[in-house]
Amino acid sequence: MDYKHSCVIDAQNLYKTFVLVLLVENEEHQQEEQIQYYTLQKGEQLLDAAPPVMRPYAGAEGFVSPKWDTSTSAWVEAATEEEIAAWEAEHPAPERPGPPEPSGGLGQRGADLGTAKADKTEVQAVWDQMAEAYQEGVQSA
Repeated sequence: MDYKHSCVIDAQNLYKTFVLVLLVENEEHQQEEQIQYYTLQKGEQLLDAAPPVMRPYAGAEGFVSPKWDTSTSAWVEAATEEEIAAWEAEHPAPERPGPPEPSGGLGQRGADLGTAKADKTEVQAVWDQMAEAYQEGVQSA
């Protein structure tokens, strides 16, 4: 059984939804389209085109109210500037999370090191601790 996906547009060529269409052979051995899980309303028709990119939130790319332009065979924006502004007010962009707060332990030490400079004696003390730990590991092995 063959199938295809199609867009549903209304009488004004405004995008309604995207549907699955089964292509089945009828009793006269002709191919027939059976729309799955959707019934075309008066004035609606199928359009064999990729669905339009819908705008998910304010500032994102895509259409608020896509319309099929038969002269260019492409989706165009049908919403007015005022309608787009109202839609964007209802669908604000998501907030971006800030950087994580440093926690105790290594995170806090890293934060402390980023804001303060170590002097030569502090660096030497860290090297001495590392060397001592290395020697203990070698002797116990």
